[in-house]
Amino acid sequence: MKKLEEGGRSQYRWVILFVSLYAFIAYAFAFQEAPPLFESIKKEFEISNAEAGLLMSMVLLPGIFLSLPAAFLVKKYGVRRVGFLSLVCVALSCFVTAIANSFIMLLTGRLILGVGGIFIVIAAPIVIAQWFASKELGRAMGIYGINMPFATVIAFPIASVSMLAYGWRFPFYISLAVGITAAAVFVAVVKEDPFAERKMKASARKAMSNFEIWKVGLIWLFFNASALSFTTWATVLFETYKGMPKLYASFLASLLMWTAILCVPFFGWLSDRMGRRRPFAVIGLLLMTLVFVALAYTPNMALAVSILALGFTAAMVPPIASALPAEILGPTLASVGFGMTGIFSNLGAASAQPLVGFLLDVTKSYAFCLLGMAILSAVGAIVAYTLKTN
Repeated sequence: MKKLEEGGRSQYRWVILFVSLYAFIAYAFAFQEAPPLFESIKKEFEISNAEAGLLMSMVLLPGIFLSLPAAFLVKKYGVRRVGFLSLVCVALSCFVTAIANSFIMLLTGRLILGVGGIFIVIAAPIVIAQWFASKELGRAMGIYGINMPFATVIAFPIASVSMLAYGWRFPFYISLAVGITAAAVFVAVVKEDPFAERKMKASARKAMSNFEIWKVGLIWLFFNASALSFTTWATVLFETYKGMPKLYASFLASLLMWTAILCVPFFGWLSDRMGRRRPFAVIGLLLMTLVFVALAYTPNMALAVSILALGFTAAMVPPIASALPAEILGPTLASVGFGMTGIFSNLGAASAQPLVGFLLDVTKSYAFCLLGMAILSAVGAIVAYTLKTN
C-alpha cells in the first residue's frame, strides 16, 4: 500500500508542477502584454516613457511589501486556497485595466494584478518544493522557470496583433479569460503534499538570519532588473532607434524568451547532474553583461543573433535562483526563503523599468539604455560569485 501511495505521489507531482506553471503564466501573461501597447496607451493618456514604465513597476510594487506576508499566509491557509484567490485578483485586474478611462484607473488595475501575482509567485514554488526531492529540484524548477519566458513570447505577438485589430484594451480581455481558467484549474487540482515532512515550529528568524538567502535575493534583484528592463523596452528601442515595424520589433524582443524556454529546463537538469548551482549563476550573469554591451553597438542585421545569445546566457540564472531557497533553508522554511527572495525580485524589476524609461527620456540614447542594463547584470555576477553554496 505504501508503495502504491508513493507511486501516486510520484505521478501527481508532475500534475502539480504543470498546474503551478499555468497559474504563473496567467499572471505573467497579463503582466507582459503591456509593453507592446505602450505607444497606444501613451497617446491616449498623454504620458511619458517614464510614466509608461510605471505600468510595469506598479505590478511589481506589492511584491516589495507583501512577499513575506504572502509566505506566512500561504503557510497558514495553504497553497490551494491562497492561490485560487490570487488568480481571482489577476482576472479582476485585467477587467479593471481593460475598462480604464484614466491613467490612475489604469495604474489601479495594474496594482491589483501585482497583489494577486505576488501570492502566485510565492505559492507556486512552495508547492513544487514540497512535491520534489532536492536531487531533482533543479529539473523541476527548470521546467517551472519557463513561466515568464513562455508568457512573454505569447503575450508580445498576441497583444500586438489584437491591438492592431481591436485596440489596446482587447488584449486585457484575453488575459481576463486566461486568469479565470487558471483559477478554476488551480482550485480543482492543487493540494498540499500529504507525504511532506514539515516541522511547524521551525523558526522564521533562522531563515531571515541566513546571509546566503539574502545573496540569492540580490541575484534575483539584479537579474530581473536587467532582463525585464530589456523585454519591457526593447520593442520601443528597436522601433525608435532602429526604424523597425512594431511586429518585427516585438518579435526581436521576444527572442530572448524563446531561447530561455528551450534552455532554462536544460540548465536546471544540468545543475542537478553536476551537483553545482553557483557556477551557473556567475557565468550566466557575467555573459549577460557582455552581450548587453555588444547589443549596444550591434548593427540591425546581427541583432537577432545577439538577442539569442542573451537568451541563452540569461537561461542559466532562473533555475538556480529558484532552487536555492529550498536547498539553503530546507523544505520547512522554503516559504520564508521564497518570500525573502520575492522582495528583492520585485524591487529590482519595479525600480529598473521606470529608471530605464527615465534614462531614455533624458539621454534619447539606445546605447546608454543597453549599457545601463549591462551594469545591472554585472553587479549581479559579483553577488553570485560571493555565494558560499555549491
